Amino acid sequence: MSQLLTRVQRVSDQQLPQKIDGLFPESIARQYGLRGSQTYEVVYGLARTRMTLAPGTTSLTFKESAAHPLHLSFGTAKLGLRFEPDEKRFVIGPLVGVLIAGMSPGPEGPFGNITDFCREVSQTCRARGGIGFVYTLSQVSAETNKLEGWMYRDGRWVKQVFPLPYCSYNRIGSRRVERKEETQTRLHLLKQKGGLFFNEQFLDKWMIHQKLAENPDASRLLPHTTIYNGASSLQAMLTRHSYVYMKPSSGSLGRGIIRITQQNGEYICQYETINGAATRRFRTFAALHQMLKPRLTGRLYLVQQGLHLIRSHGGLVDFRALVQKDRTGKWAITSIVGRTGTRQSIVSNVARGGTMLPLTRALVASTLPTSMQVAVAGTIRRQALAVARLFEQSIGGHYAELGIDIAVERTGRVWLLEVNSKPSKTNDAVASPTRSPRPSVTRIVDYCFYRNGFAVQARKKKRRSTQ
Repeated sequence: MSQLLTRVQRVSDQQLPQKIDGLFPESIARQYGLRGSQTYEVVYGLARTRMTLAPGTTSLTFKESAAHPLHLSFGTAKLGLRFEPDEKRFVIGPLVGVLIAGMSPGPEGPFGNITDFCREVSQTCRARGGIGFVYTLSQVSAETNKLEGWMYRDGRWVKQVFPLPYCSYNRIGSRRVERKEETQTRLHLLKQKGGLFFNEQFLDKWMIHQKLAENPDASRLLPHTTIYNGASSLQAMLTRHSYVYMKPSSGSLGRGIIRITQQNGEYICQYETINGAATRRFRTFAALHQMLKPRLTGRLYLVQQGLHLIRSHGGLVDFRALVQKDRTGKWAITSIVGRTGTRQSIVSNVARGGTMLPLTRALVASTLPTSMQVAVAGTIRRQALAVARLFEQSIGGHYAELGIDIAVERTGRVWLLEVNSKPSKTNDAVASPTRSPRPSVTRIVDYCFYRNGFAVQARKKKRRSTQ
């Protein structure tokens, strides 16, 4: 297959002979011995049309009438062009879509706190000959294969019509919105129409735990975890472990987490509030459960073994590994950061006031003995990749990016805390934000190009300092 970057031009019907719809680059004609006008399939995103094309220019040039079914944007930047001789097919692009729930205009931009991420996707695609754009759920329809979206161009967001993209990255940021019947109907439509739709849903902690527990290689990384089924289930866990965490199975950003410790004949219950961590003490388990019961009603909660984690400046430390599919379709580590909670916090989540450091610096700043730090760093990297592969084997659906939360005990033992299908894309989720595209964006674009059949050249490895 031949692949190149070329300008795509649109001209009036009168500028080309009546019998042809357009012209393609002479370089492709010479490579494949193509002569005269022939009928070819032309593909852009999920739009396909048949055209009569002839060689005769350095660019790809279409008549207005012939280009219309493709909903192809025309500008000064070059686009990728791939020729598949066996199918007599030209593929333009690729076209990459970022799906969001809806517009969130504000100081950060039209898409709220992921505006910068969306801009980076669009710019990175454009620099490589693709088109990256943002679209909303409301644009997905059974009646049409086109939609209106926003592409970042010339320093601003431009709204225009696109065909359905071949690759769509699900960045719907609300579990509530994603669960709606209307949302599920539109997501099903996208997949039915033939596109590659990845990271298709938020994950349920209990479902993931059960699936991974079935695999011996994954089960040894999992803390003892059960479902809360009333007072007896919680009391049984407190009998086995000196302290436990209670987590909503569908929670995120550390919301709803409760820590319970049994110490000196009393129960200490800690949880996060809008004003910080709250601590309450109870002389009896019955009194503790009486307070907890209303909080636990209506939601599925996990009860998980508490771990004696390493600390930094008095705060708990855990690690978030961002693992993504790369330009060859294989899992690769993009970054690993250590997250340190405040001294009073029961979680390390950045959204709850925590701070971030790259893996090595976080270990150096922690209470883990110096003699263990290099070995533990290697174990974290190996286990993050192993978990991504085991996850893919165990869980249905298509995922190209995972946030894998890993904990380290004072003994150096490594545990798996959680797998997240929607790692944060806000700027406060980046250890060292810059104006250039973050490595995680580059890798997403790499993967989309790969799945579209467009090769991406290898680049020199950079330090794992950002996400």
